Amino acid sequence: MRVLSTQRLFAISIAFGGAVLSTAFAEDGVFGTPKGPEGTRIFKATEHPFYSGKFRLKGGAALLIGSMKDQSPWDHLDYAGKRLTPVQGSIEIDVNEVTNSGLVTSQFVEGADHYRIVFDRFSAKQPFHDGGIATRVYEHGDSNNGDPLYPKTWLYLAGWGTATVFKNDEALYKDYDAHFMVMERSRDPDTHQVQYPVKRMLPGGETDPAGMEIDLWVRSKEQNPKNFPPYETFIHLCWEEVTWR
Repeated sequence: MRVLSTQRLFAISIAFGGAVLSTAFAEDGVFGTPKGPEGTRIFKATEHPFYSGKFRLKGGAALLIGSMKDQSPWDHLDYAGKRLTPVQGSIEIDVNEVTNSGLVTSQFVEGADHYRIVFDRFSAKQPFHDGGIATRVYEHGDSNNGDPLYPKTWLYLAGWGTATVFKNDEALYKDYDAHFMVMERSRDPDTHQVQYPVKRMLPGGETDPAGMEIDLWVRSKEQNPKNFPPYETFIHLCWEEVTWR
């Protein structure tokens, strides 16, 4: 293999504006060259050779949509952004997308009560769940993945499975369906309104790629058509500050 010295490469790059330098490295196999049109497409996480599957994030600036004390009928999606309750609380995500394992814990305080959600069992009910934890997929809206209750959004990371909710350290809801999303921002940063449903002319969805949030849903299997969404229990939290660790 032909090897160029650092001094010679530097001299070549000065003389030819770096073009020959790039060619020399490509010839020596130091850097890859595009394989047809694949260079700029969106790759699945598993197509990256050093993908670990390990995600560690936390969320701050918590919002409880509605209240834990709401009486039916209630709206716990609140597209209008009129029933958002800022609460002291956080969420921590420590999961492995490859093994579909890990732990999501959140805690928040409403009034005199302290709530804690432990989400540690992940499983798939649909193919796009990818075993229970998935990354780099679209969901909701008209994506044909998941229900249409929320706007079509790009998920940086999401999980589906089972969680238990504790109130003042006693189990309140045990083994309830749960879903978390690290997603594009769904609410207007000023009005907190979700622009959904609207007549959309562009294909990307109704969320804002300029921001990010974490949403967590915990819901009962029992239905109640008076509520929105139509479940007997539907806890919805949103964290507007997202930190990758």
